[in-house]
Amino acid sequence: MKKSLLAIAAMTAFAGAAQAQSSVTVYGTLDASMGRVDTGNTTANGITTKLVGGAMVSDRLGFKGVEDLGGGRTARFQIETGLAPFSNNNGEVGSGNGQIMTQDTPGSLIANRRPTFIGLTDKTLGSIDVGSMYSLGFLFTGYGDVSGNNTLGTNLSQATVVTSTADTTNAATTIGGTTSAFKLNSNAVQYTSPSFAGVTARVYNVTNSGAASGAGKVTAADLQYNLGKFNAGAVYEVKNISTSATGNIFQKHTSMGFGAGYDFGVVNTRVTIQKGSLDKDAAGVKDPTATVTVTKFTAIAPVTPMIDIFGGYVVMSENNQGTMYSASTTVQGKATLMNVGATYKFSKRTNVYAYYTSLDNDANSKFGTTSKVGTVNLDPSTFAIGMRHSF
Repeated sequence: MKKSLLAIAAMTAFAGAAQAQSSVTVYGTLDASMGRVDTGNTTANGITTKLVGGAMVSDRLGFKGVEDLGGGRTARFQIETGLAPFSNNNGEVGSGNGQIMTQDTPGSLIANRRPTFIGLTDKTLGSIDVGSMYSLGFLFTGYGDVSGNNTLGTNLSQATVVTSTADTTNAATTIGGTTSAFKLNSNAVQYTSPSFAGVTARVYNVTNSGAASGAGKVTAADLQYNLGKFNAGAVYEVKNISTSATGNIFQKHTSMGFGAGYDFGVVNTRVTIQKGSLDKDAAGVKDPTATVTVTKFTAIAPVTPMIDIFGGYVVMSENNQGTMYSASTTVQGKATLMNVGATYKFSKRTNVYAYYTSLDNDANSKFGTTSKVGTVNLDPSTFAIGMRHSF
């Protein structure tokens, strides 16, 4: 009897140790808000009120795991997908048979693909990950909002947006004209260094061997620095976009940015500037066709242990050679955006929030409150009240 009890105790201890060495976590976020959106159009009804998901933080579901391999080495993985729990049936894949489509018919639950990768980590050498990962240039847009929200972070990623007339001439190399193309790459390899005196470096590479002349290739690197309440970051990224039929003209997009922040206790602040340039290279001669610059000032302040107020100010501009966010190439397009809001935390996982965002376009610019192109000289605004839960 004693031997049986000892055996059971030993097996239990062994199982507990094995479980401690390998773990899998299920996580996610659901964010629902009622929003009033005004497009700024005074000649038509430009105001809509509706329930939306992922206004502050994108809805998602993920699985991540870590296994201790011993000797300071671990294996890890992450599988993550976007969720669209508030979408209506629009006939897309996963939304039903499409015979009767109304606002009351739920749409597809699964939304855009999100980071999914597998990797190895060594405490001395760093880590390497392979799979689908966000580009470093796109991640820097999120660093621009110290509150960690989409509103002034990844929504305003104009400095990583790629567009080109050449893209539309070749379907094999088309990457989109008004969205953050290449923000998530399916065949990415990323190396992350250990932290040295507060400095961490990352190197990111995507080689699209299936596209002509290297179209689809992304090469990037960034640096992150943390010292107490001070932090800083910098990024440099190059994307090869497309090649003409002659083989001697191609489009290349370069994005670079830097920023810094400091937590004063009463308020946590951050400022970043990111610039994206689209160049046409003919026989080795660069010809810039568009340069977009996004400068962000953001802050968040804890009023009480349960209440935070946040906000920021953003300046966006495009040079007078660009037509992505400008109506013509004769005048530089420029816009400013203001955001202010507050969060009430019921717990570490659940909160309610309210925010207001307003964009002011000048007479030549067509920026939007996201990375997508807006309408010339219109001033859209959004007011939203919502709730977010993370698990």
